Amino acid sequence: QKSFTKNFGERKYEDLINPIEPIIPSESPKNKANIPNISIAHTQKKEIKREDLIPSTNEEKEADEAIKHLEKNFLKNSKFSELIREVRVLKDEYALIKADLYDVFEKIHNKKTSLMENYKNNRDKINKLTQLQNNLNIDTELEQLINMIDIAENEISSAAFLFENAQKRLKESIIKRLESKNYRTSYGLKLSRQATSDARSALNNLESSALKKLEPMGRKKEIKGLIKHAKTVLENLSELLFLNQRL
Repeated sequence: QKSFTKNFGERKYEDLINPIEPIIPSESPKNKANIPNISIAHTQKKEIKREDLIPSTNEEKEADEAIKHLEKNFLKNSKFSELIREVRVLKDEYALIKADLYDVFEKIHNKKTSLMENYKNNRDKINKLTQLQNNLNIDTELEQLINMIDIAENEISSAAFLFENAQKRLKESIIKRLESKNYRTSYGLKLSRQATSDARSALNNLESSALKKLEPMGRKKEIKGLIKHAKTVLENLSELLFLNQRL
């Protein structure tokens, strides 16, 4: 009996120290698929409104300042489309000037060739036409001026592309920061810095295009004056020859 009591006591003690099996919770009606309960705040992005897109970090402010500097000093109340339209108007004007110049040059050449048949009597007239030809011998310069206008147009188009990229990248960098609860992500920083670089490159292109337009705009009036003078000389010469023939 003592042995039985002893064994029974030991058995009771062993039962007490046995490890307890972990209780596995049964599937609740709200979690039948056994999907971990995740906070909604971590799965849903906060709605970002336009008024939330305010530059906050140093990089964002720097990009915003570069964009506003370009708008204030170059665009003002204009748009890139207007700048491109202006340079294309200048380009069209030079196309007309070029056509007009070649037309006058050809008329001078034809008139001079005709007068050469009687060089002795027409020496003064021929010399005057030769001087006109020399004054209008600007075809190389004209091509250079037209080329400068083409480059200016390309630079404005490039500036428009870069400026749009700068705005988009700045906006995206702010959104990335807001989505990360104002924590500066490496990608967001990269976007801000690239936005600054794009805005500054756009500014450089606009400054360069403005300089390239200056010479064609300044020479335009002078070249038109040369052509007009040549036309006047040709008309006067034709009238003089006509009168001489009648006499």
